[in-house]
Order: sequence, then structure tokens, then C-alpha cells
Amino acid sequence: MFDRIHRSLVLASTFAVAGVVVGPQPTNASQYRSHAARAEHAVAGQLKQIDRATKTVVVHTADGVDETFKFTEQTVVRGAKAVARATDDTADAILEGGGVVLHDIGEGADRTAVGLDHLGKRTLKIAKGTVVRVDAAGKFVVVKTAAGVDETFDLTKDVVVDSGRGIDRAAHATGGAIKDGAECIVHYSEEGGKKVAHLVKEL
Repeated sequence: MFDRIHRSLVLASTFAVAGVVVGPQPTNASQYRSHAARAEHAVAGQLKQIDRATKTVVVHTADGVDETFKFTEQTVVRGAKAVARATDDTADAILEGGGVVLHDIGEGADRTAVGLDHLGKRTLKIAKGTVVRVDAAGKFVVVKTAAGVDETFDLTKDVVVDSGRGIDRAAHATGGAIKDGAECIVHYSEEGGKKVAHLVKEL
């Protein structure tokens, strides 16, 4: 009996010294879900409503779906002169009805807006297809649509590229996150006879 207890104590101390943790470990699936919840993604459309009482914002996307997100005191607004945060008193009056690219984190009912890119009164359209060319300087991208037509979209310094794994910040300057052959949706507006991309989202 004494020998069995002694051996158990020696074994436990050996695990402790070796740094072995006994117990359930995170699985690859749970680690993936944790990463997905932290990754920043984006949606584009018309900002339909900001409700300061419930701290929620509704975006009507170009494909006709209303998507609801939470927001906080840290949710920043870019592109609107008189609004810096979604919680500002003037946010609803200035932002509602305008175009927006919303940056969010989280999943399901916990999706939370971390940033709003205000696009003014631009009307956003969508084009789906395959990337056939990316300008080396990151100035434009050519997408072949389902109709077989090559469409050229200008890329500004503020364009958002969502690879599906999250937003690639490098794409803001170079378009480097957009890959030839990728299936994507381009959210764009027509300005001065050109199609200007505001969000490129990989499928």
C-alpha cells in the first residue's frame, strides 16, 4: 500500500516538473472558433437605423438583407465630419440613410461593429465574379462576371478587402490581398463614369 502511494506521488511530481498539464485541452475546432470570433470582417450597404437605446445598428445590404449589429462607445466612425463615435448624439441624424462599410467582430447575435466607414449618399451596387487581373500598383481590379464580361473597379486607399479570414490591412495601400482567380463580391458605386470599389469580399 505504501509503495503504491509513493509511486503515485513520484509520478505526479514528475508531471509537474515536466510542465505537463493534465486535463482537457482546447481542440483545433474551438481554437478556430475563437480566432473567427476575433477576426474583423465587413459588410456594406445602406445604414438603415442606429438605435442608441439598444445600442444596435441595422445595415440594409445590397442583396436585400437587413443585418443587425451591436455597437459600443469604442465604435469609431470615419468619413463623417461631425461624428466620431456611433454613440454620438448626432450619429443617427447624419449616418442613417447613407452608404456604409461596417467593420465587425464576433459571431451570430454577438456580432459587434468596431468601425463605420461613412460613404455619404452613394448608392452601392454589387458585382459577383472571378478576379482576372489585379493592378500591380493596387489601383484597380478586373473581375469577370457571371455574364462573361470583364468589369474594372477602381481601388482607392480606403477600399476594404475581406478575404474571408478577416480584413487585410495591407490591401488598403496595395490591393495585395486580392488574388487572381479568387471568387468575390465587389460592393461599388458609380462615380464620374467609373466603378469605385468600397468593399471586395472573397467568397
